[in-house]
Amino acid sequence: MPLQQPPDTRWSAVAALVAAGMVSAFQVGKAAIAVPLLQDDLGISLVFASWIVGAFGALGAAFGLFAGSIVSMFEPRRSLVAGLAIVGLASIAGAMAPNGTVLLITRIIEGCGFLATVLSVPRLLRAVSQPADSDRVFAFWGAYLPLGAAAMMLIGPIFAQYSWQMLWLANGVIALGYAAFIAALSFPPVQAGRVGAMTNIAQVVTSPGAIVVSLAFGIYTFHYFALTGLFPTLLIDQLGLSIASAGVISALTVLANGVGNLVAGILLKRGAALWAITLFGYVVIGVSGFAIFAPGLPVLAIAIVASVTLALTGFIPASLFAATPRVAPTAALLAVTIGFMMNGSNLGLLVGPAALAAFSQRFGWENAPFLFIGVTVAGLAISLALRAVLQHKPQK
Repeated sequence: MPLQQPPDTRWSAVAALVAAGMVSAFQVGKAAIAVPLLQDDLGISLVFASWIVGAFGALGAAFGLFAGSIVSMFEPRRSLVAGLAIVGLASIAGAMAPNGTVLLITRIIEGCGFLATVLSVPRLLRAVSQPADSDRVFAFWGAYLPLGAAAMMLIGPIFAQYSWQMLWLANGVIALGYAAFIAALSFPPVQAGRVGAMTNIAQVVTSPGAIVVSLAFGIYTFHYFALTGLFPTLLIDQLGLSIASAGVISALTVLANGVGNLVAGILLKRGAALWAITLFGYVVIGVSGFAIFAPGLPVLAIAIVASVTLALTGFIPASLFAATPRVAPTAALLAVTIGFMMNGSNLGLLVGPAALAAFSQRFGWENAPFLFIGVTVAGLAISLALRAVLQHKPQK
């Protein structure tokens, strides 16, 4: 059944849906600012704490493609409500965790809800949007993660001053409350998928374009989550800032990433090449690390460099979201292609923070930029691969 487009884009519904993504992204921000508290209270190492930061990406790294296929089989509003509810319940359960292992398990369960949420929203966005507004709508959607994480980094210390458990409980209540809010809203009906899941998956995983976009997103999120996940720890442990101060500075740098997503949408609308924007972002990753981790650099300078870095690297996800409709094998396989991209995204989320933590423990924070040089090299290669793919995939 063809999707019935609304006479005008329902911007209030767009805002509500982007906010749903932001609520799921709160779970990224809460873990990032809580690392020192988790280490002190649970007696865990920095490396184990970094797995807690990125653990809910474990499910996405392994099953993002299958999750996309499964979510497409349900009406998206229902799967969105279910996803938010899972996030909320898992966060509340995490607040009761007696040790790091149990907390890690609850973070993986949160990952189930996160995937259900972010894979459901795009289908609803299409249902409430006019085609002429599609670029703007999905540019806004691309900013859900940095804006949500930044918001929690700003408000999270209010709860964390009592305990990390209070931070987890507050997030659980927020997610459950927003699930109820979405359930009360009215959206145009979107038909659930009725096609063979395994056939669709096979088409996507053998598509060169889908493979390139998934790898490109994974390379990006490796850097993004490594930097944003452990940046507060760097500010607290190495520069002596309080949790509240580190949270504010980290939030501002992540917020800059959201702005970068929106700016990329403007550049794309004006004709900038997708592959060139992604290549530029990867170059910034390699160069900026030498300033962010420079010993003796003032906090203000580090904050400015980190903000500019995340703003410019925000060009990458916006460009990849725009490229996905072009590289999907067919229009009907767009949702599954996005799920495949989530595989790469969550693999970067899972590995990035742990890799940076292990690297910095072994070689020191001042040598962390050399890890990101490797990210740049991989990013340059994948950007050229994206260029080759797009040359054979005209804009749809």
